[in-house]
Order: sequence, then C-alpha cells, then structure tokens
Amino acid sequence: MDAMKSSSPTHKKKTNGFNTEPASTDTDVTYRTWLLKYPSALESFEQIMDYAKGKRMALFLDYDGTLSPIVDNPDRAFMSNSMRAAVRNVAKVFPTAIISGRSRDKVCNFVGLTELYYAGSHGMDIMCPVRHSIPDGHQDCIRLTDKQGKEVNLFQPASEFLHMIHEVFRSLVRCTQEIKGAEVENNKFCVSVHYRNVDEKHWKTIAQLVDDILKDYPRLRVTHGRKVLEVRPVIDWDKGKAVEFLLESLGLSNSDDVLPIYVGDDRTDEDAFKVLRDGKRGYGILVSSVPKDSNAFYSLRDPSEVMEFLKSLVMWKESSVL
Repeated sequence: MDAMKSSSPTHKKKTNGFNTEPASTDTDVTYRTWLLKYPSALESFEQIMDYAKGKRMALFLDYDGTLSPIVDNPDRAFMSNSMRAAVRNVAKVFPTAIISGRSRDKVCNFVGLTELYYAGSHGMDIMCPVRHSIPDGHQDCIRLTDKQGKEVNLFQPASEFLHMIHEVFRSLVRCTQEIKGAEVENNKFCVSVHYRNVDEKHWKTIAQLVDDILKDYPRLRVTHGRKVLEVRPVIDWDKGKAVEFLLESLGLSNSDDVLPIYVGDDRTDEDAFKVLRDGKRGYGILVSSVPKDSNAFYSLRDPSEVMEFLKSLVMWKESSVL
C-alpha cells in the first residue's frame, strides 16, 4: 500500500493539455531546491551540447508522461500533433527509439511514425534494424519484414511467458471487474493494473487480488508505476538492458564517441538512467514536476518541456552542420 501511494503523486491540473503542478510557494521552493541536484535540461542545454560535440547521439524516449500527458483513460493517452512533429524531426537527425511499458503494437499506433525503433513491454519486445552480427548473447532474434517492407530483427526475451501472461490477464480482468474504475491492460509480455480512477479505499483490495493471483505464478513479479501495478516475468531484463541492446543493434556500443540520452518519467525508466550513469556514457533526463530521487542527471518538468528539448536538439544539429 505504501508503494502504491509513493508511486502516485497528487493529481495535477492541466494547462494547454499537459499536466502541471498547482502553484504553491512551498512547492516552488522545494522544486527549485531539487533542481540544484537535477538541473533543467533546457537551462543546461548548452552544457549538454558542449559535451555532445564530436559524438554520435542516440535518443531513447518513454511514452506515457513523456511524449503524452498522463490521463485517466490509458487508451486515450494521445500525443499531440506538435509533439509528433517534434519526434519525427529529431528522428531524422538522430537514431531514436521509444521504450514503453505498453505493448509494442499499441505504442506504435499511438506514435504513428515509421522513422523510429520501438521497444514495448518495458523492453521485452524490441523491433530493431538488421545488422550483419546479432548482439552478443541474443541469438534468438527473429528476422522478418515490417509493414514498410524493411528487414528488421524482432527480439523477445520473455517469449516463453506469453501464455502465462495471458492467463494472468484473464484472471485479473475477472477478479477486478466489480471494482469501479479498475482497468486491466494486456501489454503482451506484462499486464498493467490501472487504479488511477479507483477510490483510494479500494487500493489495498486491488493489491491483495494481484498478490493472491501471483501466488500461483512464482515466475512473475509486481512492480509499481504511476498509479499502476505491473505484472512482469522474473527475468534479467529491463529498460536498461533494452537500451544496451538497441545501442549494440545500431552499432553504437563500446564507443567513446557515442552519447545516448534517455528521457522518461517512471520508476521503470530508472533502470535505463542507471545504465547510462554507471557506464558514464550518457545522460538520463527525468520528466517530473515533483521532486524525487533519481539516477538521472537532468530533469524536464512535463511533456511540453520534452517537446522544447527535442526541438532544441534539431536546431542544434542543423546549426552544427552549417
């Protein structure tokens, strides 16, 4: 229950379609103090780009809460046309991938761009470019042709759990159907139990129902997101591993002239932030309007600032080649 509350910040008012924190002197002071540890990526843009000079940049983006606002109905987490244009433009100048907890097909439909690489189910379902060599230790890549007729590699390290995940999904749908506001989402290699629209007095019931079902599935575990419980396979794979896999697939690993940047807002993004911090090879940027501890180096307040950051990257790249 404590974990559910700590991962569920107070619902925010919306301004121009994006979530923003209510005006408060105490909140502003606390946030400004927090920015000393996690400086704004917009305010620090020149510093970041100074380090980027002479390097090949790769960009990794979460979806919900990063490219789209957090909304009450997860099926309506649409990105704006202006955000889509910003993502399209940045993908033209830097290799860009979306790494989401959603199913890969679902996030592809939300984004609607073919210029990107996609990893769904927290990185357990990756579609990446075909290279002559497969990333080390991942010989189970499947080569296929995508909808645009391009050859790609499909990597699904949790494929053996597919039937198990589907069983749990059906069980969770059945046992939560009487709880008003609860929504269970099948994200292929994980199941998301959303409680954003559930009265807080029923949160403990939802957590108990999930725990009870998973007693029969010791190879599955629960992690916490923003007002969502995620049922995932117990495997050594996360968004950090997905970043490493994609860098290798793109021919950008083990090189001092590569600068990966990962932008995300959720607990699951911390695995990617940690990989970049521990490897001293890139920057994590946390999207948050409330102070919280993170493995990220920089911060952005909300999706509107993410969009400004993406636009700034494009302008910097265009000016640097003149």
